[in-house]
Amino acid sequence: MLALPVITVAALQGHTFAAGAMFSLAHDFRVMRADRGYWCLPEADINIPFTPGMAALIQSRLTPPTAHVAMVTARRYGGSDAAAAGIIDHAVTEEAVRSTAIEIAQAQVNKAGDTLGTIKARMYAPALATLRDTTNPLG
Repeated sequence: MLALPVITVAALQGHTFAAGAMFSLAHDFRVMRADRGYWCLPEADINIPFTPGMAALIQSRLTPPTAHVAMVTARRYGGSDAAAAGIIDHAVTEEAVRSTAIEIAQAQVNKAGDTLGTIKARMYAPALATLRDTTNPLG
């Protein structure tokens, strides 16, 4: 998903935890309800360390301070807080989640193709290499 040669938009209509939160980060844009639901990386609370690939993905998509807080404290971010932290791009009403996501994707549809795929692959090369590394036992 991270290097897919199209613009991708995650529409987060409720709680987005753990693997769901990481999957949302693999998208180019994220739209979340402002009024309900949390985005959270709960691994610190449930005693599951991040694999090198997980850490690389998170750190490639979030600012260092936001990644640090999200990863080590398992903070639950509501929509408005997630937008302020740069985790999501838009915090909207429940009714607007889907339509906003579609609007963002439609506005970028002409960028799909090999050039976009190359841009994304180069931009996220270190994270993609770590995610693909099958020799790491912590993988």
